[in-house]
Amino acid sequence: MGGLLPIPTETSLDLNEAYSLYIDGLKQGQTRELYQDLRRFVQWCGTTTKIASLTPQTVASYAEWIGRRGGDPAKKLAPVKALLVYLKRKELIELSLAPHIRIPKGKGKRSSGTASGIEPVYLTQDGFNQLTSELELLKIERIKIVDDIGRAMEDKDFRENAPLDAAKERQGFVESKIRELESILNVAVVGEKGGKGQVRITMGKKVRLKDASNGKLRSYLIVHPREASPSEGKLSSESPVGKALINKKQGEEVEISAPKGTIHYLIERVYG
Repeated sequence: MGGLLPIPTETSLDLNEAYSLYIDGLKQGQTRELYQDLRRFVQWCGTTTKIASLTPQTVASYAEWIGRRGGDPAKKLAPVKALLVYLKRKELIELSLAPHIRIPKGKGKRSSGTASGIEPVYLTQDGFNQLTSELELLKIERIKIVDDIGRAMEDKDFRENAPLDAAKERQGFVESKIRELESILNVAVVGEKGGKGQVRITMGKKVRLKDASNGKLRSYLIVHPREASPSEGKLSSESPVGKALINKKQGEEVEISAPKGTIHYLIERVYG
């Protein structure tokens, strides 16, 4: 008699496995569009992407991409939001990502900011190198996709040309990610914010926190949301804890509101 399969952990589960786990728990009779909307999200992020590596920036960029495609973005994003809520409820991911799936506003509304008013994006050197490498790989894939489209178009029957449709959809995913990474790297500042003598928590700083309720110590590296990886101790500056820590100093206390109650941390150490 076969044994029970082990439940995947946060660090081991990839998006394709998370999708299957979620779908298995849904009631019968769900619409075909729901599955398509979920598969689109999984393919956009990458089927083998670990769910622990998903960031607020990633899901926000996906929502923006869906908005540019037309149709009903609210309907297309609702299943994705439900999936992220499920993963958080099952404690398979640490970050609450569902709130970052925002319905895009109407077309034609542009940011009022000018080029001179664009806020820089602070990245660690590792994060900058990682994004640069990812961008280079995507540009290589972009060339391959063009070749794939060319081969698929040799089949003159465009009405039912699955390879052509798949290549064009993948092209949309890749182009969207290239734009996302280029927009970050174009305004990236590598290093730390603030001058000498300041012991304030900024992007790229490592901190040690003490939980006031039980004395447990936690260490984090504060990073841009695109670099966040809870399993590696890389905390997003846009997470509730990250936001509370930014610009605070060693010796100060911070208070974070959480679903299970308020958490108090003492900032024991800020590593320069």
